[in-house]
Formats: sequence, C-alpha cells, structure tokens
Amino acid sequence: MNGLVWLRSDIRIDDNPALSFADSECDSIICVYLHAKKEWLDHNNANVKLDFILQNIADLSKNLDKFNIQLCSLELDSFEVIPEFIIKLCKENNINKCYWNNEFGVDENIRDKNVIKALNEHKIEFQNFDDQVVFQPGTILTGQGKPFSVFTPFKKKWIESFSMDHFDIENKLTKKTIQTDLPFGEITFTKSHQVNMELWPAGEKAATQRLLSFLEEKVSNYSKDRNHPIIDGTSRLSPYLAIGAISSRRCLLEALKLNNFELSSGNKGITKWIDELIWREFYKNIMHSFPRVSMNQPFNLATKKIPWRFEQNEFEAWKLGKTGFPLIDAAMHQLINEGWMHNRLRMVVAMFFTKNLLHDWRLGEAYFMNNLIDGDFASNNGGWQWSASTGTDAAPYFRIFNPVTQSQNFDPEGKFIKQHLPQLESLSAKEIHLPPTEKLFDIDYPSPIVELKTSRLRAIEVFKNNK
Repeated sequence: MNGLVWLRSDIRIDDNPALSFADSECDSIICVYLHAKKEWLDHNNANVKLDFILQNIADLSKNLDKFNIQLCSLELDSFEVIPEFIIKLCKENNINKCYWNNEFGVDENIRDKNVIKALNEHKIEFQNFDDQVVFQPGTILTGQGKPFSVFTPFKKKWIESFSMDHFDIENKLTKKTIQTDLPFGEITFTKSHQVNMELWPAGEKAATQRLLSFLEEKVSNYSKDRNHPIIDGTSRLSPYLAIGAISSRRCLLEALKLNNFELSSGNKGITKWIDELIWREFYKNIMHSFPRVSMNQPFNLATKKIPWRFEQNEFEAWKLGKTGFPLIDAAMHQLINEGWMHNRLRMVVAMFFTKNLLHDWRLGEAYFMNNLIDGDFASNNGGWQWSASTGTDAAPYFRIFNPVTQSQNFDPEGKFIKQHLPQLESLSAKEIHLPPTEKLFDIDYPSPIVELKTSRLRAIEVFKNNK
C-alpha cells in the first residue's frame, strides 16, 4: 500500500502519529508540505517563521531520505486549491491512504473538511490524529459538560484525567520502497527580517538537544529564574513547538522522567514548566471550543464594545521601541532582533499597549504574529487577550503591570535594558528604569509617550463604564 503524509505543524519524525501510522501500514510513503500564500499572509505569519520552517523542512527531508521517504514542499495560492492538489498527487502516485495531524483553527478546519470531502468522493482512505495535545480538544470539560474558561480548574481536571497511557509515542521508521515522480517545487522566500538565525539552529536534533540541555541545566531553577529576562532561564523551545520540530508531549514526557513522573509535586521548577505546557493545551482548547477567537472577536463578549483609542504616533513608537519606557523599548528591540520575546515581557508590553495606550489588542496581536519566530495563534491570541482583560481568566476584570515597577523588580540593575538599548549604558541602576528628563537629550532617548498614572486611571474608567 502507498501512503501520503501531509505535514503541517509537525515537521519531525519523533512523536508524529500520522507518519508513524503510515509507516506501520504502507510499503511506500511520500510526505508533502504545502505552503498556502494567501492564508499565510492573512494569518499575519512572520517572514522569520517561514525562514525557520524552510530550514527545518530541509533538515527533515535529509532525515527521511535515510528511510527512502521523499518529502516535497510546494507553494500553492490558497487553502482552496489544496483538495484538488492532494487528489492529483494521490492519483499520480497511486496513493491508497492519506494521513495527517490535526490543526484547530477555523480556516484550517474548513480546509480539512474540504479535503476529506474530496478524498471520500474519490474513495481514497484517510486517517487523522491529534499530536499537539495530550487530550483531544473538547474532552476536558466542567462538571456541566462545558469547556473551561479559566486555567486553574482546567489544569486540575487535566491532571486528574492524565495517565501514562497517553504516552505511547516512541516510534521507529522502517525503510520503505522508493517512491518516484514527485512534483518537487519551491516555496518562494525573500528574507525581510533581521533575526540572527544562529540563535535558532534548525532541525529535530537541535530541538531535542535544546530540550535535554534545559532539563539538565536550567529547569530546577525555572520557577525563580523565568521572570528575569537577563537570565537565560527559559527553554527557548517555543519556535520548535510552534512548527512542530518537537512535540509538547515529548517535552512533557522528558520532564516527567526527571520528576519521578509527578505532575504537580516534586521539583518546583519542573512542575512550573509543566504548567506552561498545560497552558499551551488550554489555549488550543479555547481556540477549538470558542472559534470566535479565531475571527478577531474577544473571548469575553462583554468587552466587545470597549472604545479602544488609536494614535498612529504612539503605535509607531511602540513598534520601534521608542516609548520612553526602557523595559518596553528593550523588549520590542528583542522582538525585532531575535524574533522572540521573553514571556514576562510579552505581558508587560501587551498591557502597556492595551491599558496605558488603550490601543486595540488585535493590532498588537497581529504585530506580534508578524514578527515572532514562535508565532502560534492560540498562545499568542490567548496571551494578548489575557493581558487586555478581554480573554480567559478574567478575574480580576482589570489587570495591568507598571513597566517601571516591573523593570525594577525583574531587571534591577538594568542589564537586560542595556543589552538592547546600549545608549542607556551610562545610566545608574536607579536611573535606568525611567531616565531623568535632564539626561534624555544627551543619551538620545525619547521622553515617555504617556503618563503612567493618568493613562492607567483612564483605562480603568473605560473598563468600568463597559461593565
């Protein structure tokens, strides 16, 4: 039997159920990765993320070659043409069955339904799997049979439902009969980012090494180090998780091995990091159960009428890291230079944008997606809506981080700030969090674009009036 594995957010061999099942059932396998230009742009995906994907596809292709499994990556105009293309590919290569791992966005669900319809019409078998989550989305429910909208009870139910039976993920590929005549194409890519890609070595091996190194050297201190941006205390696995160069389940399994298979007890660093993996699954569930979040709608519909303001100059200052608040500006420079931002800073930056500036969270969400190498819709949308107080975990209804206080608490000596804003190197540890007005000209740094206290009170008033 001949099989086709349709790769999406799963650019790996390890813990790839679609590939594993195809291997167990088929004599020959071909793999295909399809880049839909329209949806890629419509979904605001970053140029640097596409660069990373292409590098990982090239690495995976070499690894699959060892098993006589060919991988072709092709560019198509849109999701709409994918069903016809897959049928054509199946007919030309005598494919008996197609395999893929599920994605959970609205557009992706429509795409897959159309592919399934086309396969059924042509009497071609298919099988799909869930590889991004431990539990199938929509199965972790409240006592009333409804999806959770708050993380803590979701986590509790998730842990109660967990079993090691979910972790039959070890698989070894077998050598296949060579399949020929694949339509090798090319995905158009013109670099438009300035990220140093050496920060993000491509490939499944690199991802695994990063995971094991983190667990060996850093995870024990994760709970106390994770909030300090100058400390290299996080895993930096998010780009690999976003494109599926490593699976969340593999990360969880290796963490459990280190923690004597305890989910909520044992080493505090490990359990806190496991919490972050469960957060990713929580947001996948939110995207599945509340499709409106994929359609530019707030999770909390009561916030739909928030009168967001907009000032172009403020928006540009925020994007360029010229707000006059060093922690905000350093974080935005990190985003541009690394394609990534420390998680605490993502919250600080987002709250400043949605509360102090009172700008629409959707603008910030889109800008992040357009620049993040680890852009994952569910996590990015969930994080932005949480910060904007339009999303899940809405108690208290209003939350805001003071960027100066956050800077003092988590970058007390200004080391992170100076790393990304070298013009501030001359400032003392006391001055660096909010440079004195009289020194701004000499250090070529802007005045604050907003007054923190008054802008905070303005936002509180807006949210109160919306209740």
